Amino acid sequence: MKNNRKKGFTLVEILIALLIIGVLVAVMIANMAKLKPDKRKALFIKAYTVTEQATANMVNDPEMYPTIFDENGDLVSYGLSSTSAPVGILLQTDSVPSGADKFVHYFSREVGGSYSNNKVETSDGVIFDIERKNTNAKAIDALAFTITISMIEKKNNAEVKQALGVINVRNGGAVECGDTACTTYMEDRYNLRRSN
Repeated sequence: MKNNRKKGFTLVEILIALLIIGVLVAVMIANMAKLKPDKRKALFIKAYTVTEQATANMVNDPEMYPTIFDENGDLVSYGLSSTSAPVGILLQTDSVPSGADKFVHYFSREVGGSYSNNKVETSDGVIFDIERKNTNAKAIDALAFTITISMIEKKNNAEVKQALGVINVRNGGAVECGDTACTTYMEDRYNLRRSN
């Protein structure tokens, strides 16, 4: 005798399978939010790294920031706090060769941003608010600048400036954290996941 029973799944079996898939999707979606990178942390770490690269390039450029000695061999000008004019080709071709805007001018070039009123803004919405701490300091570890990093966020159809952290720049080009937000971000700089 032949068994006329058709092979296949019953409605109950299909519904149970869909229920299990639904539960798994719900659990995965809840955990996916934890994997999403923290935009603020990512932008701050990027700004910190860009600042390290920019200041290293600037302080190591012998035309941009020359070490100047007087006729007696005494140090006259050294490092990023120097407001003296550059030398060589930069002296001949640059529109802002010296003065209080020197660092901001060259920093904006290095990070690829535009500047006005001691603020440099990059295309990704990061704002570097630069405050001079020393002028013409000669010590390598003298605090030259404090840079407050901010970003523009859209909230309720309005743009809001959100402070992210503070970076200190030493005369010799060293970059370090200037507040606890910076320290918190940089302690775990390779983990960009949102912390809950």
